[in-house]
Amino acid sequence: MQERANSVKQGLAEGRLQLGLWCSLGSALATEVMAGSNCDWLLIDGEHSPNDLLSIMAQLQAVGGHPVEACVRLPEENATLIKQFMDAGARSLMIPNVRNAEQAKRIVAAARYAPEGFRGFSVGHRANQFGRIKEYHQNAHLNQMLILQIECEEGVRNASEIAAVDGVDVLFVGPGDLSTNMGAMHNAGADHVQQAIASVLEAAKTAGKAAGILAPLQADAERYIANGFTYVAVGADLGLVARGSDALIAHFKKD
Repeated sequence: MQERANSVKQGLAEGRLQLGLWCSLGSALATEVMAGSNCDWLLIDGEHSPNDLLSIMAQLQAVGGHPVEACVRLPEENATLIKQFMDAGARSLMIPNVRNAEQAKRIVAAARYAPEGFRGFSVGHRANQFGRIKEYHQNAHLNQMLILQIECEEGVRNASEIAAVDGVDVLFVGPGDLSTNMGAMHNAGADHVQQAIASVLEAAKTAGKAAGILAPLQADAERYIANGFTYVAVGADLGLVARGSDALIAHFKKD
């Protein structure tokens, strides 16, 4: 038995746009519905959603039959969580609020087996089909994808050094946290925030890495894609349900 190739990692390496959707509802059924949308990747959120290891593993199982790469956002940089979620089958991980290259190096090391890193070794787990993928441990890094979020001014200043770390695949801008941390809450369109976002994009491109961003507004997503972002989340289950239900009821209560 062989591990399925990470099509998103391959697509980004070839410079192809990879479109994603955010899964925040903590529901395996809702995530399965999203997986059928023909998106390239889903982000199962473990930071700002009511999720834990078991609920996220259930969502990984729910989307396993779809040709979509499931990515998981951890609540923080934490080597133990990286080990546990990777063993549970999350090979594409997003880590929030990465501020410098040293932190990026720790994250890469936590995701890799010795001698390149210090990920704990287990003979059989969900990631290697319970011991059925015989070459898993030697080749695990080939299909792993690490997406590091840039969400503060320190991260922006150090974006070039973070992107240069071997094993980092994507620099991902979190516009909400970044704008808040730059004194422009709810205003990611502010000039100084947009300049910071552009500088992260340039840092990623210079290092030969992909740049990503969350852009649930269509006009924003189209602009970021035109500028060169290739790992782009264009919507979220929570927002689609909330805005869709709001619009539907508003239509019938328009009088």
